[in-house]
Amino acid sequence: MRYLAIVIITLGLTACSTPPVSRDESQAARSKASTGSVVEFLLTSAATDFHNHRPPDPVRFRDVRIGHVVSSSGKEQYRMCGQFLPAAEGGKAEWTSFATIKTSGYEQWLGASAADYCKGSSFVWDTEGDLSSALQSRLDSLR
Repeated sequence: MRYLAIVIITLGLTACSTPPVSRDESQAARSKASTGSVVEFLLTSAATDFHNHRPPDPVRFRDVRIGHVVSSSGKEQYRMCGQFLPAAEGGKAEWTSFATIKTSGYEQWLGASAADYCKGSSFVWDTEGDLSSALQSRLDSLR
């Protein structure tokens, strides 16, 4: 009878416990969470940089996306890339490329050299989609 009680208690506890999470599921959850914080960091850094270092003064953004490269040590370096339309100063404004790179802080590049940071076979676009409106909102909130 005592063994039957132990078996029933064990089965009850097993049924109530949560199933173990596989390593892949756990790693994917951590990766998604860390990517989310990277997105927030890059959006805030880019908006702050655009706000603090004018001109150029961006009027609109387009094609803003997050991607990363993996270094030889296996560490991911995230980059936010896109284009902005500066306020026209006496002439017709043209779309300008930018890249905001997460380093120990961040770096922001503008112009033709910025586009180079977001190209190449080792660069991988993440699945965040277009973040143009999110960046515009961050910048507008600083004005």
